[in-house]
Amino acid sequence: MEKFYKLLFALLISLLLPSSFSMAENAEITSFRWTARNDGDPPFVRIAMDLSKAIHAEAAIDNEGKNFEVILKKTSMGKIASQYDMDPRAIDFATVSERDGDTYLDVALSKAQKIDDIRVFALRPDAKLKKPHRLVIDIPVLGAKQTYKKPAASPAPTTAKPSKSSQSSRSSQKYNVSKDAKSALKGKIICLDPGHGGTDVGAIGHIGGKDVYEKDITLSIALPLRDMLQSAGAKVVMTRSADKDVYGPWANATPELQARCDVANEAHADAFVSIHIDSFANGSIDGTTAYYTAKSSRDLLLAQMMHQATQDSLAIPDRGVKSNDFYVNEHTAMPSVLMEMGFITNSHRAKMLTSKWAPKSIAQSLFNGLVNYFAAIS
Repeated sequence: MEKFYKLLFALLISLLLPSSFSMAENAEITSFRWTARNDGDPPFVRIAMDLSKAIHAEAAIDNEGKNFEVILKKTSMGKIASQYDMDPRAIDFATVSERDGDTYLDVALSKAQKIDDIRVFALRPDAKLKKPHRLVIDIPVLGAKQTYKKPAASPAPTTAKPSKSSQSSRSSQKYNVSKDAKSALKGKIICLDPGHGGTDVGAIGHIGGKDVYEKDITLSIALPLRDMLQSAGAKVVMTRSADKDVYGPWANATPELQARCDVANEAHADAFVSIHIDSFANGSIDGTTAYYTAKSSRDLLLAQMMHQATQDSLAIPDRGVKSNDFYVNEHTAMPSVLMEMGFITNSHRAKMLTSKWAPKSIAQSLFNGLVNYFAAIS
């Protein structure tokens, strides 16, 4: 790429590490992946690389705007492939090569791009979420119609409060619930957290060549669960009741997760339920898991009750109740559970999760778990 006329920037990822960090040994790309995303205006192709350590990176584009290059300094390409065919709306192909101790990502763009429209950024490692150093590149799909309505940016909430829409039941559907359910839930404050949302699509599955987003499935479960709980007399606060970020668009993991915890903590909720859909490279893996952090004996009890209720009513494999240090479990003041309701990367489960009947059935199982929990501690 000898025609480069303009250096986009020098990306000093090493600044994210303590000052004792050493660049003496080369870093390695441990994973390379890409996906077409429609949660932007315009839609875009995201390239993400996992790295063994922090690096310096530089990016540039040629005079015609058709060839884009990122140089990962003192970085080996590891065992990743050397060529990738990507979304032809934006990228003809991309190649990865290693020269003189550096790794070069060369992207042949389908249409001429402006250098300022391509985003290249680093993400910090996150031990709690088991995320390594990452380098991310977002390349817009020029001329594509937006299929996603981008949420308006909102200021970072220092004292996050549930919105009126998240508390309102004017659009809620009424359900017939038992007297026992009403007895157990009446007056209880329950915070529901549909995982991901807005600019964070979560895990991605595929049905018939189309992407399926975790954020959509979690919300489709949380909304009928909210309605069931309200029908039983519980007060429900939602971290989100629409396809939007809680903290703000493109936020890092910690402020986004803390904003969700703030909603629950400031509502003085009696229980917090975070709903997620799992993923794994092996598409045959499937099952539900209930994760808890032992802040109190009731955290484990809540996880056990929620887990058992899903096993009693759903034909999804069992992956058990597990202790973990997920952020939303650790930073909520009340008993909390993070429920993984199957694997979006399992083709059978993805079809089930996106069916018309499944979200309400899953919501019913979670509702039963909450009834059993509150009945047990009353």
